[in-house]
Amino acid sequence: MIKKILFPTDFSVTAQNAFRHCLLLADKYDADIEILHVIFPEYEALDLPVMAAQATKEKAEAARSVMKTFVEASLAQVQAAHQLAAVPNIKPDIEIGTPGKIICDTARRNNADLIVMGTKGEHNVLERVFGSVTTAVISNAPCNVWVVPEEALFEKIDIIAYATDLMEADPYHIWEVGKILEPFSPIIHCVHVNVNGSVEGAIDFASLGSFFEHHAPSLQINFHPLSGKSVIQALEEFVDTYDVDLLAMYAPRHNWIERAFRKSHTRHMALETHVPLLIIKK
Repeated sequence: MIKKILFPTDFSVTAQNAFRHCLLLADKYDADIEILHVIFPEYEALDLPVMAAQATKEKAEAARSVMKTFVEASLAQVQAAHQLAAVPNIKPDIEIGTPGKIICDTARRNNADLIVMGTKGEHNVLERVFGSVTTAVISNAPCNVWVVPEEALFEKIDIIAYATDLMEADPYHIWEVGKILEPFSPIIHCVHVNVNGSVEGAIDFASLGSFFEHHAPSLQINFHPLSGKSVIQALEEFVDTYDVDLLAMYAPRHNWIERAFRKSHTRHMALETHVPLLIIKK
């Protein structure tokens, strides 16, 4: 169950778009939102403690004022276009420190069920698309992460693509995606890209299909074995062909998709532009 959503923000246009997604998700899940802004401590000349503390305090006060405007503007935009069941409970929070660490620590301390955050795709390489803060959060978050590309529109979540590496734990992770997205009643396409011509040691789609037929007949699941020279390119083509609304993947530390993105120099990626990404961490 998703009842607590943590939303980190830097008050940018990208963050404002992601917060609109967050508000609609909170409405769908009947969840509370903690909106978090992290500021770096201010260091004055010669690092004088009193001056540095005062400057940091002023930044925090300014951030509280900006956050109030940020929330009010986003709520007005969402309510003008969507009928919310109720305005979610929104708790503002200002923290001082390193954003990636503070975000993960806050999620852990407050038992967040989901982190929703925006990302700006200036370059087509994973580290730059996600940015250093989002990369740190994806690597270290104690809960699932919903990443919203800067131009993604929240229209519907009807079609999901789950990128799988066909490992033994996949039935559980696919089931978890289905449970998380149950309020949307989506069609789930499980996709595996075979880039080596072999899946030795992995379970196959026939086994997965049989498992879900018997154990989770309510889930609408299709299985798609793909092949190609690039995982990223194959996923991108699948997302476009099937009009995918959300891409999901399981991401333990140093997982297969992370390695694939780090090695790729492809100019276009499945995770760029309009498709949000759900990272399963648990």
